[in-house]
Amino acid sequence: MTVTAVEIKDFNFTQYGIYYNMLEDQQNIMHCKTDVFEDHMTRLPLIDTPGHLGYTIGQSAPYVLKSMEKHDHTREALFCMSEPIVVCFAKSLGALPPQAEDVRAVILRQGDVIVLERNIWHDACHGLGRPAPYYYLASRGANPARWVDVEKKEVKVIY
Repeated sequence: MTVTAVEIKDFNFTQYGIYYNMLEDQQNIMHCKTDVFEDHMTRLPLIDTPGHLGYTIGQSAPYVLKSMEKHDHTREALFCMSEPIVVCFAKSLGALPPQAEDVRAVILRQGDVIVLERNIWHDACHGLGRPAPYYYLASRGANPARWVDVEKKEVKVIY
């Protein structure tokens, strides 16, 4: 099975969480511009628990998605730094592992932020054609994240 990543701005992300375009969103983002700096800040907190900032260097896409994780104790915000990144996610079906046919993939570009709701399966982000760094914000929780194999089919992620 092949999943093609689409631009986040062209994807309806509402059933998985919240999407912010930090530069263009006029409703959910406060903007301030002076002759010294330009600032863009969410009107509401990103996650609903005390957050820990993480920094990951994701491998390159295209790739084969093998496993995913989900969190029941926190939302997770993913931030594109400068290089575009691809992230896959899937709705949870209770105790079942992530299902290949439920996997979706989006491309985040500079200024894009997504906040995954609790219990949304997701993998690490991947750079387009090369490794790429990104930040994430989430509550660490009592136990380390558990990665679970995607069930049924191999999922090749392309863009």
